[in-house]
Amino acid sequence: MHHRAQRPGVNRSMRDVSLLAPADGRPYVYRGEPLDVPRAIEALKGALLHVSETLPGRTQLLQQTALALLTRRHQLLISRAGTGKSLYGDSVFSQFEGDVFKAQFSQGTRLETILGGLDLKQFHEGRLWHNTAHSLVTADFAYLDEFMNANDVVLEAILGILNERRFQQGEQQEEARLHTALAMTNHLKFSAISEPILDRFMFKASIDPAGDTLNDLLIDLAYARHHGRAQPPEHRIPLAALRELTAIVLGDHPDRRIEASHDILFLKNEIIDACVARHAARQQAAGPGARPATDGYVSPRTKAACRDVLNASALLHHRDRVEKSDLAALRFVLTIIPGNDRALHDPGQDIFAEALHSTLQGYTEADLETVRELTAIAQSFHLYLHGIPIEAQPAHRGLIRFVLALIGKSSWHDVTAETFLEALRGRSIANPRVNALREEILEEVQEYAGG
Repeated sequence: MHHRAQRPGVNRSMRDVSLLAPADGRPYVYRGEPLDVPRAIEALKGALLHVSETLPGRTQLLQQTALALLTRRHQLLISRAGTGKSLYGDSVFSQFEGDVFKAQFSQGTRLETILGGLDLKQFHEGRLWHNTAHSLVTADFAYLDEFMNANDVVLEAILGILNERRFQQGEQQEEARLHTALAMTNHLKFSAISEPILDRFMFKASIDPAGDTLNDLLIDLAYARHHGRAQPPEHRIPLAALRELTAIVLGDHPDRRIEASHDILFLKNEIIDACVARHAARQQAAGPGARPATDGYVSPRTKAACRDVLNASALLHHRDRVEKSDLAALRFVLTIIPGNDRALHDPGQDIFAEALHSTLQGYTEADLETVRELTAIAQSFHLYLHGIPIEAQPAHRGLIRFVLALIGKSSWHDVTAETFLEALRGRSIANPRVNALREEILEEVQEYAGG
């Protein structure tokens, strides 16, 4: 009798579905009714949980996709052929209203494939003008298969559409509607244009084709139901509902915002720095010639955009404020997520777990209160520097009351540059990282004050 060897180190601890957990324990099924924000959140979770019935073992991948949808960003799936990438893309996008653009790329893919064919009338008049109907420019969602096989000219044309949501070529300039793209590839290539393209994919996942006995059995049972075809719901979620959730996450909603305190943002940046440092140490230990799947670089753009991921995590939990627990969602940006829940354990997940744990353990509540105070001083100094009449602006009154109490002044009119210098110099801070923040702010104030 043949026995399959036990797969060592299967990643059990990461199979939670916390971001998609239904609020009342039962997945919400959208039946075409009007969706307010709480219902829209649950409808999104329910839709992605419905996808998990077609594609078992993809809960980590689906959580990452939820974050990509809510932040209006893109997801890159790295895997060999036959792992259900096409079925995954079709299943996700079939849950929503909206136009889907699909293309399979090769070195011979032409610009017209993604931008639309040339307008012959315009061409005969001496102008290069693309008819962008049914192209990537006018799509709401995009499925980009074998994405990294595209030539650099095509990749460069995609760049502006993916990030700036704009198509520009000579006189022709159009806004792109694209909400989220799922790109699939069986390899990563590195070139002058592919690396900035990869940076546009804030979310990356790798699907290990090897599963264990249970995973294979679950796939067999699911295949018997759908035979490799996406199972769209009876009622698709309106695109307007998804866009409203995205507006809340990105701070563009007229009535709702998600707040994050200064110390949470400080911890966010510390976790990212710790993760990058650990990744660099691991790469150095691997020795010359070893090239990891990514080089561990986190661009300033991605570092800032991680705030949106924290907002999305808070929204999925029906909160209007980011909490420490949301910092765990940074894993979906800072690591290549294992798209197969029952895949072999990924050391990259350990790097993030260590960075998260060491950062949270490295700061006491007193340290974080000091961070809040220092960032309030820095923020108010910038307002002072620009001569903004703060006391007349309701948006700043809470900040000013807090800062005046810190620096011992009764009125903003009594504040000078020397006031900030005294407030910063008079502090003794034991935590070296928090003290480094104080010194950076002090250096900036001294540069202005000449002292």
